[in-house]
Amino acid sequence: MSDTSQASVLFVDDDPGILATMRMLFRGRYKTHFANSGSEALQIVREQPVDVIVSDQRMPAMTGVELLRAVRGVNENIMRILLTGYSDLTSIVGSINDGEIFRFVNKPWDNEELLQCVALAVDAAKISASIEPLPEETLEAAKPAGHATRILVMDDDAGMAAKIQDILGPEFQVSGATTLAAAVDQLESDDVAVVISETRVQSTPVTSLLGKLKLHKPELVSVILTERTDAHSAIELINQGQIFRMISKPLHDSQARIAIKSAVRQHQRLSHAPQLTKRYEVAESREPVANKATEGLLDRIRGFRSRLRTSA
Repeated sequence: MSDTSQASVLFVDDDPGILATMRMLFRGRYKTHFANSGSEALQIVREQPVDVIVSDQRMPAMTGVELLRAVRGVNENIMRILLTGYSDLTSIVGSINDGEIFRFVNKPWDNEELLQCVALAVDAAKISASIEPLPEETLEAAKPAGHATRILVMDDDAGMAAKIQDILGPEFQVSGATTLAAAVDQLESDDVAVVISETRVQSTPVTSLLGKLKLHKPELVSVILTERTDAHSAIELINQGQIFRMISKPLHDSQARIAIKSAVRQHQRLSHAPQLTKRYEVAESREPVANKATEGLLDRIRGFRSRLRTSA
C-alpha cells in the first residue's frame, strides 16, 4: 500500500451524530473534513485537496448521488463511497451511471469493513493521481489497425448480440453467449474488451463471474443490460462486480451506443495504465457459489492471463 499519512478524506452527512461517529472512528488516520450538506462538501472539494469522499445518500437539497456526480466533475481522481440506510434502486443505478462509485455501504455499517474500504479507496486515489491522463487522441491512435474491438453479450436472448452489432456498426465485433460456459469459452480464446450482460443468464446470477473477471482480467469492462433488477443485486454488482454502466431494456439505440463506446474507452485507459485498475478493485463476495458448474467456470477464470496492451 502507498503512504496514506497525508491522505485527505471528506465525510458528508446531514446527521451530526453520524459525523461525530466518523470523527472518532477515523481520528488520527487521515486528514479529515466534515460537511453537513452537498453544497458545503462541494466548497471543500473546490478549495482543498481531497482523496476520498464518503457521502450519505439521503440528504435534503442534494442527494449523495447528485453530490458525487458533481464531485467527479470537479476532480475525477477523488474516490467516491456512498452510504445509505435504505434501498433506493434509482439512486443505486444513478451511482453506477453517473457517479462511478467505488463502494456502496449500507447503514448500519461494520466499523472494520468501513475502515478497510476507505483505506483501499485512499490507496487507489493516490495511485491514480500520480498517473498522467491519456488524451483521447492517444487512445484512438493506439487502437490495433485492422482489428475490430471485441464485445461479448451474455443474454438468454440469442438475438441480442445482433441487435447490439447493428447499433454499434462494423468497427466493433459483437458475439453472443446464451450460457455462462459459452461466455467463458469466448473470454478464454478472444481478446474481449467489454462484456455486456443480463443480471442472470439461464437463471444463474452473473455477479460472481463478473467479479472474478475483474479480479483476473482487470482491464475488462462490464456493462449490465437488463429490464429490471432489485436493489440488493445492484449493490452486489457495484461492490463485487465493479460494473461500469447499466443499460435498460428495451434498448434505446443512442443511449446504448454512448454507454458501450464509453466502456470501450474505459477499457483502453485501463489497458494503457494498468495502475488505474486499483480504482475498480472488487470486494470479496460473501454469497455462496450457485452450483458446482459455476464454481468450475470461476476456476477457469482464475487461470486467465491478462493481455494488457502497452502504449508504443
